[in-house]
Amino acid sequence: MAIEASLEPLILVGAATIIAFFFDLSRHLARWAPGFGALTAILTAAAVFHSRLTLGAGFYWDSSASVLGAYLGLATAAVLVFTAGHPLARRLPGALTGLSLTVLLGALCLVSSQTLLGLFVGLELQVLPFFALLAWPGSRRVALEAATKYALLAGLASALFGLGVATLFLGNGSLALIPPAGSLLTGFASHLGLLLLYAALAFELAVAPFHTWVADIYEGAPAPIVLLLGAVAKVGILGAWIDLASVSESWTTPLWVLAAISMVAGNLLALRSQRIRRLMGYSAVAHAGYFLAALGAGPLGIVAATVYALAYGLMHLASFLPLAVLPEDSHGIPWKVLRQRQPVLAGLLALALLSLAGMPPSIGFFAKLGVLVVAIHAGLWPLAVLLALMSALSFAYYLPAIWRADSSERSPVLHHASSWSYLGALGIVVLLLGWIGLPALLTVL
Repeated sequence: MAIEASLEPLILVGAATIIAFFFDLSRHLARWAPGFGALTAILTAAAVFHSRLTLGAGFYWDSSASVLGAYLGLATAAVLVFTAGHPLARRLPGALTGLSLTVLLGALCLVSSQTLLGLFVGLELQVLPFFALLAWPGSRRVALEAATKYALLAGLASALFGLGVATLFLGNGSLALIPPAGSLLTGFASHLGLLLLYAALAFELAVAPFHTWVADIYEGAPAPIVLLLGAVAKVGILGAWIDLASVSESWTTPLWVLAAISMVAGNLLALRSQRIRRLMGYSAVAHAGYFLAALGAGPLGIVAATVYALAYGLMHLASFLPLAVLPEDSHGIPWKVLRQRQPVLAGLLALALLSLAGMPPSIGFFAKLGVLVVAIHAGLWPLAVLLALMSALSFAYYLPAIWRADSSERSPVLHHASSWSYLGALGIVVLLLGWIGLPALLTVL
């Protein structure tokens, strides 16, 4: 029986995930596991591109899903290439690769599913691996605390999502995002169900006021796992938000309310943070607000939200690649040592922080500009003004992070791998030239 084109990427990742776990049976074979996973992720990106605009089996690779799906494959490949040279991968590299590919599989389901059941399965495939990844063998003891907090909150989010799916089914009699009646919102039960889905995704995305876990996990978890969490898992959640918002365009008020709260809370908390990991965690709350501001702007905001999701994923990837070479207990960035021993990664980190702040002409600037334009177009002037003010405020903590060094007097020991410089150089090229491709991406979407 022929495999439908829409399922090719999912079947490819699913089969590779199972195979990856067997690499740990042999010590000599285990060292090839991250490379196998990276190759699979690259082939998955190609399969997503091949399946573009293909409908079937409950998964639809439309323009938004294709762009995010291809990014997810390439981002997972970059994470696995980096992790292969990190001390974290010395223990059970096959299992580490298999769990990472499971996260990719869940993220692909989230960005492409056209059914509520597919979204729920994607969420679980993405959440469950992090129970083990956040407390991976060889991590600090504080990583166990981070894993425990994530397990509790992720369990709550999954319960809310399952309850929302059940309530929507009660109201519509269908698990499709576009039910036979033609509208997702047909009555009180369907509105309540969508509200529960939004609450569940708000927990996963760390949208204020559901954000209290994010700083502790960013600080306690191993940096390569935080890299996977933000660059792959969170982008999958952003894709799920886009799926839901695109079929409930009239229900935008909760989105821009959450956006306003997240922008204010995230920026103010990041401004008070003295530790770089906590700063990045709280800034992620603010970026979730910028993303929801685009979704709250109506149909045109779907395009701006897709562009912002892609830009945020690239910026997170570029920021945590260099941070992952530092000791896990670093409070600040030892710029002097980083510039001497890893000059390419130091340049990538500085460029990533400027992009997150929105310094022109970075991809972060153009992504925020797109959100600002659609907010103004939708008549959300208070939200647009707030977005501009909060984006300007972010310079007050991103710029000091670039010149403020680690306060400790010791010279930190940095992790090192020969491939990281090439990966960092590629990241610099993507950040420098990526903003040129954003207008072209808008024409595709």
